[in-house]
Amino acid sequence: MKKRFLLSVFCCATVALFAQGLPKKYVLIEHFTNSNCSICASRNPTFYNLIGGYADDVRHLSIHPPVPYSSCKFYQANTSENSARTNLYGISGTPRVALNGTLAPVSSQLLPQATLEAQLNQESPIAIEVTEGGNAPNKTITVTVTTYGTVPAGSYKLFAAVAESTVNYNAPNGESKHHDVFHAMLPGIDGQNITLPAVGNSASFNFNFTHTAPSGWTSNFDSLYVLAFVQNAGTKEILNTGTRFDPQFVGTGEAAAKPQAIRIQPNPVQDEAAVFLPNETIERVDVFSINGSLNYTSRVQQHEQVRIPTGNLTPGIYLVKLLGENGLYVGKMVKE
Repeated sequence: MKKRFLLSVFCCATVALFAQGLPKKYVLIEHFTNSNCSICASRNPTFYNLIGGYADDVRHLSIHPPVPYSSCKFYQANTSENSARTNLYGISGTPRVALNGTLAPVSSQLLPQATLEAQLNQESPIAIEVTEGGNAPNKTITVTVTTYGTVPAGSYKLFAAVAESTVNYNAPNGESKHHDVFHAMLPGIDGQNITLPAVGNSASFNFNFTHTAPSGWTSNFDSLYVLAFVQNAGTKEILNTGTRFDPQFVGTGEAAAKPQAIRIQPNPVQDEAAVFLPNETIERVDVFSINGSLNYTSRVQQHEQVRIPTGNLTPGIYLVKLLGENGLYVGKMVKE
């Protein structure tokens, strides 16, 4: 959604994907805010600063209810689906947050650090992988759900939320940057009924989305991404989430027993970076800025090494994502 809050700022330029027991459970924060709400404007900055410190753990989605002001431009862009998600949690005012399907108590801090930290360091019996394709205005999405452990009893739904990583819009409440703005739910606001596969098996779902320019604010197709999650229809508990930015989970006993790593040289980079992936054929390379925008993409067929032109990139931190024959790999690149 990292977009500012989605991509992890890695501490080193090499990221290895090691075998694990169960997938990491990301904390899904559904953030109910309103662009006309002055209280939202006063509490959101501290909230954003807090979750920015947990970029590798948090997945954030901004939903815009009709309360306290139905004139909110983001609400008006999709009134029925913003309202439906709001009504699911019985929200009657903003700002509010729900963590992994549980509505947090009203607080002057919006989200206390202790409340967030209580949700960290958990595992999930499922992993969710998201791949995206297409060209403006049409986006294609594949969501793959793989089961690695025992799933709690219940009826589950798969949701694929289309969000925009950063929207620059001078709102009536004084906010000028809006993060992970909800556009639409796929296949619809009621989600996709899903019978989770048996342990060791996967189920894939294909979706399509056509981007329509909203009224009252400028939307950028290249900043759109999909945040998929599986939710218990009865308890509202979120089982796990996934985006295209996430490293691929590899379960115990699978091929990642020989960990692969991506190495970027030079790093920091100026005009061109060489990216190395030992014993792998690289099929595609994507470069994302820290706010989630796609800055470079190329389909290739290179063995162990690919070069990325970086002269046109503005200085900052970037996520390099490589698709290989045997998996998905990510690493951090710094542009001077």
